[in-house]
Amino acid sequence: MRRSAVKSAPTSPERVASIDIGTNTILLLIAEVRKRKLKTLFDTETIVRLGEGVQKNGIISEGAMQRGFQTLKGYLKRCQEMEVQNIFAVGTSALREAKNSGHFLKRVKEEFDISIDVISGEEEAHLSFLSVARDSKKSRENLLVVDVGGGSTEVILAKGDEIIRWVSLPLGIVRFTERFLLSDPVKDEEYRTMVEEIRKQLPNFPILENPISMVSIGGTGTALASVEQGLEKFMIERIHRFVLTREALRNQLSLYCSKTIEERQEMRGLPPSRADVILTGGTILYLIMEKFDFSSLMVNAHGVRYGLLYKQIADLGLRISD
Repeated sequence: MRRSAVKSAPTSPERVASIDIGTNTILLLIAEVRKRKLKTLFDTETIVRLGEGVQKNGIISEGAMQRGFQTLKGYLKRCQEMEVQNIFAVGTSALREAKNSGHFLKRVKEEFDISIDVISGEEEAHLSFLSVARDSKKSRENLLVVDVGGGSTEVILAKGDEIIRWVSLPLGIVRFTERFLLSDPVKDEEYRTMVEEIRKQLPNFPILENPISMVSIGGTGTALASVEQGLEKFMIERIHRFVLTREALRNQLSLYCSKTIEERQEMRGLPPSRADVILTGGTILYLIMEKFDFSSLMVNAHGVRYGLLYKQIADLGLRISD
């Protein structure tokens, strides 16, 4: 994958950043290697909705592009301030599908001197899994890793550090919310239709022998964990590795179904910008838990941006220990 160096002269050669440009969010991770460990220095997300309307119109709108440019401008400024030497950037579902994604990539390159690598669903699944596999609490277990995104959902079945099967499904929280949940509050018929479509698309994986754990990565899982704990603000130390039961998730979904988007925005723990898509995301996770009979899942606050750094720092001649 390509990388671009920030133009200011760095004083910390081991400081690196990754940018994950998704359908719903753009995320930035800045880290450095200290004593063969990856130390997170800064980690943030911005809900940009780059893929807004892509399913209907087939293109990224000018408004969505401008939101993306503004976010990337701020991220690049932060990288310069923190003296980042190397930046790795990837794009996922929206940039894979939009007919005018090349225009977006060209403008980012011209304006910010950043090359975005648009990765396949397979590459996205592998980076998602890598972010979990390097998380020591779960690295040796049999896992079902689920990354619910704005345009797609990656499901990875793994045994220890080895991926057994994977699939990238067109089940995205922006995609399915725009397609099915047209009323506010959501009508029962709309919700049932969405549930039926999600069930049709879920994979038939042969589940490995016990013990096996389900891990959720992505903003849906972290938002659900935040709501369950009633957090006033995002606290990664309370969210990362939080265990959410299927019963608790079912109760949350019932609550979201009964509320308008404006009412959801007032709920403690739920980021207001996720209020319109949290029902879709939570439902995807719940139906996967139901299909494979998981009574709980573990929330992982990492994701593609972490997997990308783990994969790419080898190019810098740096080594990271497990």
